[in-house]
Amino acid sequence: MVQLIQGTDITLYGSSNETVSNVLIGEPAADGKSYTLGIPKGDAHTWTDKKIGFFDRVFRSIGLPEQGIEANIPLFWHKKVKVELAEITGSITVYEKNTYTKHTFSDAYFYDGRGSKLEKSGVIPADTVTAKIYSFAHDNSYIPKAGDLLVNGALEFTFDTTTQAKTSDSMATFRATYGSPIVISTVEHKTNGLLPDIIITGR
Repeated sequence: MVQLIQGTDITLYGSSNETVSNVLIGEPAADGKSYTLGIPKGDAHTWTDKKIGFFDRVFRSIGLPEQGIEANIPLFWHKKVKVELAEITGSITVYEKNTYTKHTFSDAYFYDGRGSKLEKSGVIPADTVTAKIYSFAHDNSYIPKAGDLLVNGALEFTFDTTTQAKTSDSMATFRATYGSPIVISTVEHKTNGLLPDIIITGR
């Protein structure tokens, strides 16, 4: 069979970024931010909870792929993957409550609404910090909890917790360098694929 329609190259991000060729990109949805990808037969990549690049933008996969039996499909593509534009502002750092163990999450979303009195359609509460850790950016090894401390950016700072006095001194140094950390008030797990997105609010 001669392939009359050619797909395009996309980037599948991971521990090592890979180029996947001959991927069909469907028409954008009404919002202009989401697409359906056609994955070529024979492809063995994992498409769940993935960061994907094309059109010079970054997307994330939504849900689980829809897949047919290759032999029963006459075309060159047998799998559908839904993607949406990923809002990424950079890294965030979370320090665990009491132990101050540090966790850094890359490719996150961070919005600082402190001082704001206007809510966006009730989605982002006024005077609140909102952060999102995408399912592709964590492995469930640590999920932030209420009471943890949140800071925008990838911080190198490590607390000295060997004694109570040194912990207090570390916090004083932290505040003098970075300002007061945000105390996480709520953590919501939003199902995506096999891993959830983590939605954080704090003040």
